[in-house]
Amino acid sequence: MNKKYYLFAAAAAVLSLTACSSDDDAVQTNGAKTVAVNQAVDFDIYTASATRAGDAGIQTTSTLQASSLQGFGVFAQYSNGDGNTDGAYSNTTVSPSNFMWNEHVHYSASAWTYSPLKYWPNETKKDSQSPQAASDHVDKLSFFAYAPYVAEATSTYTGQLTGPTYSANPAKDDSKITSGGGGIEAVIANNATGDDPWVRYAVATSPNASVDLLWGVAPSGGLSYTDVSGGTTTVPQGKPLVDLVKPNKDQKIKFLFQHALARIGMTIVAAVDQIAPGGNLDSNTKIVVKSVQLDEVTGTKQLKMKGALNLNNTTAYQARWEETSGDLTGLTVTNADLLNPDIEWDTDAATSFAKAGVTTTEKPVIKDGSGNLHYFMVIPNHANTDLQVTITYYVITHDPKVAGGYSVVENVIKKTVTINNLTNNKAYNLKLILGMTSVKLDAEVADWQVDGSTDVNLPRNNE
Repeated sequence: MNKKYYLFAAAAAVLSLTACSSDDDAVQTNGAKTVAVNQAVDFDIYTASATRAGDAGIQTTSTLQASSLQGFGVFAQYSNGDGNTDGAYSNTTVSPSNFMWNEHVHYSASAWTYSPLKYWPNETKKDSQSPQAASDHVDKLSFFAYAPYVAEATSTYTGQLTGPTYSANPAKDDSKITSGGGGIEAVIANNATGDDPWVRYAVATSPNASVDLLWGVAPSGGLSYTDVSGGTTTVPQGKPLVDLVKPNKDQKIKFLFQHALARIGMTIVAAVDQIAPGGNLDSNTKIVVKSVQLDEVTGTKQLKMKGALNLNNTTAYQARWEETSGDLTGLTVTNADLLNPDIEWDTDAATSFAKAGVTTTEKPVIKDGSGNLHYFMVIPNHANTDLQVTITYYVITHDPKVAGGYSVVENVIKKTVTINNLTNNKAYNLKLILGMTSVKLDAEVADWQVDGSTDVNLPRNNE
């Protein structure tokens, strides 16, 4: 069949993301503040939402609060007034995360809780409420967080996770983190390349295994509070919460959780006998999809399959990915991997024809049977990226006069699209437009063409 009647187009659009906050407030204190009081470290969060709460595979404030198996992990470093993170110890082999190591902070009874409870160091040089009490130097804490929390099964100084369940206790594992298909591979806070905590991550080629990864920074407007010495501790917005001095008793450590990955979704629609989506598709014809695949085709490959997220980002709100490897390829959605059941090719033409199929109304490509939307998660490169979209779809026409009662035409179409500045915390949508041109018939009857005249004498007269 002439494929010019079945055209394909795709476009990328950036969807803006908004941050939502949790207004729940539960303060843990030990009564009225006095000199050298043991004041607990308390947490609160905001989460930048990539989609509505409840979408599978996407983390929001609600999903992090939903179960004790969720929540977030925290690394914290204690500086004993000298700027070093070896704390009261002079042993340089001690992990920099000497105050908290992958601490599981989960939501319970309307508050973020963790155990064992940790308390702020009291050395702040002076105490504004008790000026007679003083110390020789100022101790500080630095906090780094990621979500969703993943339990470790091996040494706390390596952070390596075990597969396929990632934990000695499967009940501690998050159901969205699957073996072999991508997700959080390890949490490490004592790296050969520095003291920054890392989270190792692998991209899933199937949206069914895609895992959203978050990391915590100071919220919009920054973090600013009056510490117990009467001074002001500030952290710029979008930057890590480092070098914090003991606050007054009601101050919480607030994280804005940013999405460390870029999210790619797809929708599909038909354009029938016109350029823009719309028109009228004949009721005897259905369009169903067998598969859609994404591959990077940029000259020098930029998107990678694996990387380490450094939780100590240096640019506000920008995920700091390091040690990336493996060219991104083969992101595929099929009927076995969350292809929208309303539009998918089934086992045969008759079964597939019974589906709604692709219509002139835009529909999601990646969707499960419960109506939840799903997406590909990719490590961002903060650069212009060329993606090749390959779609295989069938045009099925019910026609009792052909063998089997249906004519089936397979179409395999490729199209390269450019996403400008593919960035973390942004959601991109590829709108696949299937151009359908109906086969139009016309006819006319040709006029008789007279080819001269021949004389026939029966008989010929003589003079």
